[in-house]
Amino acid sequence: MTSKALRKKVIEYINHAEDNVIEAVYGMLKIYEDSDGKSLMTSEQKSEIERRSALYRQGKLKTTSWNELKKRTRTI
Repeated sequence: MTSKALRKKVIEYINHAEDNVIEAVYGMLKIYEDSDGKSLMTSEQKSEIERRSALYRQGKLKTTSWNELKKRTRTI
């Protein structure tokens, strides 16, 4: 999806979103703006995300559904 198309979809969504969604989106944008567009992640964190993403794409990373994770943690 192009940036222009994505921007249009975001604007359409925001125009119809509930107040709590608008507040959440604003909060994320404010954090981004306050950081001068710099990432809030360290280079080590970015590397770890990239490493795990590559493993996931290769089918070498086991994932768990949210419901399964909740079930497992509640039995501990």
